[in-house]
Amino acid sequence: MSNAPMIINEVEINLSVKENKVFINSLDLAKVFNKNHKDVLETAKKQPQNEFTESNFILSTYKDKKGELRPCYNLTRDGFSLLVMGFTGEKAYKWKIEFIKAFNEMEKRLKNLEKEQMQKLAFKQSLGYKSQLKQQKEKYENKIKALKYDLDKLKNTQNFKRKLNHKELQELKKFLAKEYDIFTLNKCFFGLFAESVSRKNYTLDKENGFCIYKSIEEKLNSWLDYDKHYDENEKRNKMRK
Repeated sequence: MSNAPMIINEVEINLSVKENKVFINSLDLAKVFNKNHKDVLETAKKQPQNEFTESNFILSTYKDKKGELRPCYNLTRDGFSLLVMGFTGEKAYKWKIEFIKAFNEMEKRLKNLEKEQMQKLAFKQSLGYKSQLKQQKEKYENKIKALKYDLDKLKNTQNFKRKLNHKELQELKKFLAKEYDIFTLNKCFFGLFAESVSRKNYTLDKENGFCIYKSIEEKLNSWLDYDKHYDENEKRNKMRK
C-alpha cells in the first residue's frame, strides 16, 4: 500500500506501508530538509543499535542515476521524529508539521482499510453461516418430505380406514423408530411414564432439579432403543419368561 504523492517544500514524497507501519524514505526526507543524503545516513547510523532503532530505522537500498545500488533508510513516524529532532529553524519546523500531517493521514487510511477488511470478513462469515442454515433447512425439509412419502406409502399398504391391530401398530412404531428416531407413546403408557418419573424424583431438591430432565431423557432414550430393536428385545423377554 502506498499513498498518493504529497508535495512538501516542492518535493514529491511517497509514504509506504509495511506490516501495518507507515514509512518515509530517507531520500525524500533529505530533499525536503535540503540535507545531503550522506549526512542523513550518518545521523541514522550514529543512533544506538537497540530494539528501537531495529524496528524504526529499516536499512534498505535504492538505485542511483548510474543504476548502482546505494543504501538508504525507511523510517517510521518514531524514527523520523528522532532523526529530525536536531533540525532547527522556521522552515524545518514547518516541514516537520507537514510530515506529521502526512503520517496522520496515512495512518487514518490504514485504519479505515483494516476496518473495511474486517467488515468484509464479517460479511463473508455471515454469508457462510446463512448458507449453513439454508443447507440445514433443506436437509430437514427433505427429511420431512421423505417421511410424508413413507407414511403415504405405508398408508397405502396398511388400510388406515380401519383401526390398526397390535401387530400393524408395532410395525409402524418400529419403522418410525429405526428410520426417523421417532418414539411413539400412547395415552396409557404416557401416564405410566409420568408416574414413574414423578415417583423417582419426588424428593429432589432445587439444587438437583435438573435431574428430572435427565431422568426423562434417559427413559425416552431407553424406550426408543427398545422400539429400534423390538424383535430382539421381545425375543429376549420371551426367553426370560
